[in-house]
Amino acid sequence: MYSDVFCRVYNEFGWNYYPEAFGEQLLKWLAAQGLQPRSALDLACGTGVLCRILHAAGIRSRGMDLSEGMIAIARAESPEIPYDVADMVTYRPEMHFELVTCTGDALNHIEDLSDVGRIFENVHACLAPGGLFVFDLLHEQEISTAEPFELEFDDTITARFQITRPAQDRVHLQTQVFENGVHRFTEDIFERVHDRFAVLALLEQAGFELVSCAHRLCYDGGEVATWYIIARKPAR
Repeated sequence: MYSDVFCRVYNEFGWNYYPEAFGEQLLKWLAAQGLQPRSALDLACGTGVLCRILHAAGIRSRGMDLSEGMIAIARAESPEIPYDVADMVTYRPEMHFELVTCTGDALNHIEDLSDVGRIFENVHACLAPGGLFVFDLLHEQEISTAEPFELEFDDTITARFQITRPAQDRVHLQTQVFENGVHRFTEDIFERVHDRFAVLALLEQAGFELVSCAHRLCYDGGEVATWYIIARKPAR
């Protein structure tokens, strides 16, 4: 899983923009629907950004992630929020939640669709009746394969990013970090582009009702390379 160095760079140098933007959009969508969940679980929570946003909005939150390094940062940033180190393929907490989220392409890290189905079954089991499951997937037609680009985070640290498609259903995200021009580490992340119709079928098999599948939670512009999917556990 992610190295401790990558977790630190992830947390300190800008990768938090996505959960911040997603959290803002999610709260806006919930308010527009007149919904006020009292509890939430964030699967693959990373450093806990979305958990903190939901907690600040008055939603009792819990997070889990496979990476011990990510969870260590999350616990240090928000000790008032419980976090678990676990594999979401097998993670099934005993408590129930009114909202479960899974964002940041986390399900695209799962290689086998049968494991995605197991995750859906676990989420269904820990959702309260009428609870919502909100997650994202890479859009199969809109993933860029740009040339490498660099970001300078301060006077000494530079990160170089590149996204490639080694196969039609594969994405390779590479991050290289340099300090004073010296290469410090490379992190390679591989994702599978799942067919959304197959994913929606797995949702139905797990007992969910589809609420929406769209390019954004709130239609306020902007280009996206993501499907946002909202499903509900039937009230009874």
